[in-house]
Amino acid sequence: MPSQTRALFELTRLHWFPVGCDFMFWPFGWAFLSVAYRLALPVNEVIKTTLFFALLGILVHSAGCVLNDMLDCDLDRKIERSRGRPIASGVVSRTKASMLLAALIAPLFYLFSTCGTKAFTLGVVAFPVCIVTYPLMKRWMNWPSLFLGFATSWAVPGTWVTMTDHYNWGMILNIAIASCCWTCIYDTIYACQDIKYDEKAGVKSMPVHLGKAIRPVLTLFDATFFVCLLWAGYLNDQRLPFYMMSVLTPFLLCLWHIWSFDHNDPGDCWKKFTVRLAAIAIYHNFDMHGTPGRSPRRGDGLRWIDC
Repeated sequence: MPSQTRALFELTRLHWFPVGCDFMFWPFGWAFLSVAYRLALPVNEVIKTTLFFALLGILVHSAGCVLNDMLDCDLDRKIERSRGRPIASGVVSRTKASMLLAALIAPLFYLFSTCGTKAFTLGVVAFPVCIVTYPLMKRWMNWPSLFLGFATSWAVPGTWVTMTDHYNWGMILNIAIASCCWTCIYDTIYACQDIKYDEKAGVKSMPVHLGKAIRPVLTLFDATFFVCLLWAGYLNDQRLPFYMMSVLTPFLLCLWHIWSFDHNDPGDCWKKFTVRLAAIAIYHNFDMHGTPGRSPRRGDGLRWIDC
């Protein structure tokens, strides 16, 4: 692959795939799989729609990474791990990065347009408000990882209204809060890789701000994740396997990561950050054994994605 093409590819972080992309996919995935169980969707429809939201998540994540590097190139040059990134190192110009960003946003908004008026409106508003502002939070607040959790969780109401054409706020809020907490936990672990450089560069981050309190605070987020998934399962009439595999097991795995990772060892932080894929893979929200015999719940509509 030519160096310039390779640099543009790295700008999207797709060379890490699926690491990173899952941050944006799973808010879509958790919401959709909850709807799929609720409405007893056939397996072929689940697979097709999951792939649709996976593509949507990849495009949002890639566009967000390009934008992040455009806004953060000055800060990236001060951090050991990020100073070799394409824009910070001067391999890719801002002009070319802007062209790449436009090439990612065009299909992204086309996909949004197939999701119905409500979801499209939400996507058009949420993308600039949430995704565009996240890189700036490292300059303005001490909790940027929490803001990232909020920024990715806008996908939950968007997905729900895409599939049902209405908002079920009980389900939406519990899934969104759980998603926010999960993202915050692992992004904070990821941010520990740069804690020494962030302090010197004046970059605001949760590891720098929390110091020795990082483990108790992340444990609180994990407990919130657990409670919200429990309540979402109750509201969705989930069965026992859901609570064992999709609530208790991820909760315990996150808890182990929180109390076992070495925040002074960048290598261990990266390892725990990537191992989280095992946690989300456990999330079998769509109970394959329960679906065929279920009937859609009364009052739940279904809107098929026009794609």
